[in-house]
Amino acid sequence: MNNPTPNPIKEYYIAYFDTLGYQVFFKETPEKALEFLNTIHSVITNTINYVQSFNDSPLVSQLANMHIQYKIFSDNILLCIEVGNDVEKEKLRVLTFMDIISEIQRKFITEYGLFLRGGFTKGTTSINDDYIFGEGLIEAVKIEESTSHPRIAISDKIINFLLQIQLYTSEEADKGISIENRIKNGENVSNDDMMFYQRMVQMGNQEFLEHNICSNLLYKCDDDVWCLSYLYCLDVRSYIPEQTLEQVLEIMKQVLPTDYEKIPKKFPNIDSILDAHRRIVEQKLVKYSNYTEFNTNDIKRFEAQEKVLKKYVWSMVYHNHMCDRYNKTEHRIRSQGNCERRYMKLVIHVLDKDENIINT
Repeated sequence: MNNPTPNPIKEYYIAYFDTLGYQVFFKETPEKALEFLNTIHSVITNTINYVQSFNDSPLVSQLANMHIQYKIFSDNILLCIEVGNDVEKEKLRVLTFMDIISEIQRKFITEYGLFLRGGFTKGTTSINDDYIFGEGLIEAVKIEESTSHPRIAISDKIINFLLQIQLYTSEEADKGISIENRIKNGENVSNDDMMFYQRMVQMGNQEFLEHNICSNLLYKCDDDVWCLSYLYCLDVRSYIPEQTLEQVLEIMKQVLPTDYEKIPKKFPNIDSILDAHRRIVEQKLVKYSNYTEFNTNDIKRFEAQEKVLKKYVWSMVYHNHMCDRYNKTEHRIRSQGNCERRYMKLVIHVLDKDENIINT
């Protein structure tokens, strides 16, 4: 081991997730093991590079202190950052970390067809280059194991933090409104009151930003579980005027050229993302609705496949929800429910735009 003594136990935000169908794949299709391992290797390598790009970014480190630590074993991935001590920045910092995780989740699916299941929480943990240990890891794993759907579920303590924290009290808000009314009425305002008002405006804008990101990045499922909404694409153009954004980018180009080069030159295209996600989910629905090769006496195979199929039914429901939210109904998955008659197991018929059943 590199460290003679263990690192101290600290509080971390922890995301733990794994790839669905990993064990089943090797059991049922061992001849494709090498191909699948190459895919997993590519995904993990890209994930490490993606995380490292944030750790190497001077801008991100200055604004949010986003030093992301990670552990990878087989198809299990853990990402974590230390809990910060700046209350005013902490909510935006957590949302930034969650957005990074959701983008990784989206890329796993849309680029590799690999769905993830995981948990996100906050807890005490000790971590170094050799190991990770602590209550936070145990809770993250427990959340991952308790959610059967392809989602990264979020603990109640994180949800309560995101939905309840406020940067200012109601008394401070009332004072800020009072000063604003005096300014509008042309009354004299002291320097202290003006500084207080400007501070309140800044915090109000920050809360507006955090509220909007939070409402988009969180998805409450029908079983009342909160999870990451990985089809949400954070687009700064939604919050920053185009002219201001251009000015910021120009300054960044001069001051932080390394960070500037890492910025995508194209913003996320939600149509292409929804289209890619739709195609992959449809393929899974068609694949796991096919029981024709199963022996009638092998009831366990029927039950196992129906269990997998229901996971992708969840993905279909979430996909259609996001299509409606983006007002992109042309990307909705059209389907028709039925059953496999031998054991009355669930079947989902995927339909094309002309309402014909898609068989492949």
